[in-house]
Amino acid sequence: MIKANYHTHTARCGHAIGTDEEYVQAAIQAGLTTLGFSDHAAYPTPCPGLRMNIEQIPDYYQSIRSLQDKYASQIDIHLGMEVEYYPSQWDTIREYRKTLDYIILGQHNLTIDKDSVYEFDNKDQVGRYVTCLEEACQHYMCDYIAHPDVFLWKYPRIDESVLNAAEKIADISRYYDIPLELNCGSGVRTGKKEYLDGERYAYPTREFFEIFAKKKCPIIIGLDIHNPQHFLTEENLNRALSVVEGLPLNFLTDYDLVSKAKERKKLFW
Repeated sequence: MIKANYHTHTARCGHAIGTDEEYVQAAIQAGLTTLGFSDHAAYPTPCPGLRMNIEQIPDYYQSIRSLQDKYASQIDIHLGMEVEYYPSQWDTIREYRKTLDYIILGQHNLTIDKDSVYEFDNKDQVGRYVTCLEEACQHYMCDYIAHPDVFLWKYPRIDESVLNAAEKIADISRYYDIPLELNCGSGVRTGKKEYLDGERYAYPTREFFEIFAKKKCPIIIGLDIHNPQHFLTEENLNRALSVVEGLPLNFLTDYDLVSKAKERKKLFW
């Protein structure tokens, strides 16, 4: 089992279960030494079942900071969020960047509450997705890119536009020194699916990580936890690792994401 996980949700997002303290206790039981909470960021407009409400932010902050103190002798806990790059929400994002220990970029829509990445079926959408990632990194808005290949959930085949996207994301990662995530969440948890070019997990995908390996991109494993019990099994981790088996990936070990985040905050604009 890995020793650090920065991709952990809470029940506030509406599609995770368990109390905040149950996540901490399960992480400790699993042998983790670092736990980052990164629930789906709230925006002024509510979106039940997908992310926190703005009204829940004070409780989220207070709860995680309290657990940080309570369990300080057993595990390092950090307060983060999984944020999308939405220029229309820049004031909210700016406040998060200023307040949080770190931010991971998980781009689930192209614009707020529209154009879901889980519904992509054409290359124009793929290009716009990559642009979102690049602009977020240009602003030093995030500290790693979560599930960079998430848009392959429904995308029918690994075609040229997908491979071009992987190349561009790899270049973004190298240029801005932004790690990319090998995600162990729903992409593998739901099992393999049949696509036009064969059977595979929705994500992660080997074709993406072959390119990331070739370009020596920094890689972080993210468990993408939505249930405390997921800390206590390696099934999803092993599934994700099976996708990239044999690839010379540049896995980051003992990576201090929070210290790096402090450096990037100074560059944020």
